[in-house]
Amino acid sequence: MKSTFKLFRIFGIDIGFHYTWIFIFVFFSWSLAQFFGATHTDWSTATAWITGIIASLLIFVSVLLHELAHSLVAKARGLPVHSITLFILGGVSNLEEEPKSASIEFAMAIVGPASSILIGIICWVIASVYAGGALNYNDITGTVLKTPVMATIGYLALINVFLGIFNLLPGFPLDGGRVLRSIVWQSTGNLVRATNVAAGVGQLFGWLMIAAGVVVAFMVNFFSGIWIAFIGWFLNASADASRKEITMRERLSHVYVRQVLAETETIGPETRVSELVENIFTRKHGRAVPVCRDDRLVGIVTITDVRKVPQERWASTAVSEIMTTDPLYTVEPSDTLIKVLDLIAHHDINQVIVRDGSNCAGLLGRADLIRYLQYSQELGLRR
Repeated sequence: MKSTFKLFRIFGIDIGFHYTWIFIFVFFSWSLAQFFGATHTDWSTATAWITGIIASLLIFVSVLLHELAHSLVAKARGLPVHSITLFILGGVSNLEEEPKSASIEFAMAIVGPASSILIGIICWVIASVYAGGALNYNDITGTVLKTPVMATIGYLALINVFLGIFNLLPGFPLDGGRVLRSIVWQSTGNLVRATNVAAGVGQLFGWLMIAAGVVVAFMVNFFSGIWIAFIGWFLNASADASRKEITMRERLSHVYVRQVLAETETIGPETRVSELVENIFTRKHGRAVPVCRDDRLVGIVTITDVRKVPQERWASTAVSEIMTTDPLYTVEPSDTLIKVLDLIAHHDINQVIVRDGSNCAGLLGRADLIRYLQYSQELGLRR
């Protein structure tokens, strides 16, 4: 996720936040300050605000623990996890590849809500011990928990149980939707069909939340209704995007690089930048070209590399001075297009080099994948 700021690293996973997280943190802090100020009238305004800010931070610590549970289960089952990012609607674990079986999907999905509910129960027990007896909802949201510390713990009990239950709703991309997908996947053996079912349920929940948000906005509280509708819209859009993504991945997973690779021109490292621009970038509308010496790959040069050189120096600058030599992201002709897609997405690059042994066989980029999907859809190609 772009515009992400790294905070720290734990268990080999980068922890960071997207800039949108700042807005929801401010909103939560303000809301909780108003809540604590209204329920604890003997507190000063400063106490209510400090408690609200700390409680807001701890809510996102809970979200982080929820996502960390997903990530640790994924890593234990051999799936690399690059990072966890907090954003306006919670958090997301960024896996480098999708689960390979329904059982892995189920274990990864269920552990998140389970961890949230467990945190909620622990906080409820602590608050109940302090109060001298089991607490109910009215006790936690009332004045029974008099100190800022206990009021915060009580609120964390509520929010974590809610987070766990909400995520168990059987609509993709919620954890419950992933549980549903794993069950359908296991029973049918078809990931695309399972995704379509879970995404369909997810879109249904999304539309219901949008409708509920509209009702709440006009009959109860305008801002709360807009927020509910926004979450519903997000669920709806995410479910639809997930459906399209898995369909695309399914199509690409059965197509080999050699089936779509077109002939690619190469240049030598001694080629001048002016020749590169005139003969390839201008005439052939390319954006990158492999650099080879004696038919062996030594690097790649792109339009971005050229733009770093003043135009008056193009005629005197050799490609070897500006080309990228490391890292070179490559695939083999026998690889599927999924590997191309994953390399491009993970490293945020525009193309990969097709390498046949030590020789360069060509280039494949984002545009090539999009073009293949468009043509195959127009031609009605079946797997």
